Amino acid sequence: MNNTKITAMLTGAAFFTFLLSTDAIDIASKHSLAQWKQLSVWNNKASADPLGGYVPPVGRDRIERTEGAGSRGCPSGSFGSLTLLIPNDHIGLTVSGRPTFSWYVSSAPSMPMQFTLVEPGVAKPLLVKQFRNDKSGIIQLELPPNVPELSTGKVYRWTVSLVCNAKRPSENIYVRSWISRVDYRTGINSQSASESDSYAQKLRQTAAAYAQSGIWYDSIASVTKAYLVEPQNRQNYQYLRFLLDAVGLSQVPISQPQILAGN
Repeated sequence: MNNTKITAMLTGAAFFTFLLSTDAIDIASKHSLAQWKQLSVWNNKASADPLGGYVPPVGRDRIERTEGAGSRGCPSGSFGSLTLLIPNDHIGLTVSGRPTFSWYVSSAPSMPMQFTLVEPGVAKPLLVKQFRNDKSGIIQLELPPNVPELSTGKVYRWTVSLVCNAKRPSENIYVRSWISRVDYRTGINSQSASESDSYAQKLRQTAAAYAQSGIWYDSIASVTKAYLVEPQNRQNYQYLRFLLDAVGLSQVPISQPQILAGN
């Protein structure tokens, strides 16, 4: 019998790994050898990209790394790793009133997950959504129309939790970060695009424009949408890999995002 281990590890991108058994997580087994060879080729080409990479905003607000709770309330073998797709040392920015939040799970947890968005100083959360996830990969949630838009200049806290004990939230596993909406007046579609460009190409160029302007959340939202539209286009994979690597998320495998309904 394998010994059960619980390891909480924080890397440069606020990556929490909860390893509960030596054979619990085997992502590679879900892909054919040919697929992994192709991903390896794409990965090697993603070290640089002519579109340009993420440039952290000038005068950015620094933050401590994303927090994680204890695991005493979660059953052994019930989850793998939970990672927010965020910069590791500063508050990520958005220009959208209804931004998209992205995170990664290495395996489908056996317990429900919960997304919470809070305006600090306000008792009632803007959004609390509980859901079950039946597979690993990147998960995204866009702020729904029935929730007030984020206000410019405010900092909001968002949390993804594994609900191990609904009666004792302090026993839940969670990862947490912050987001701030800024006023962006420069033409975001200033990248050279032609009418012949595909929808995915335009999304990728928009992602690059956001990235070079320090607008992290919208950059990731745009490039993941491009990858969702054209998953076989290696340029979409390369640019998403390029952005994640730039903020220390090289350990996150790329997959087609799972889109959650916000309401």
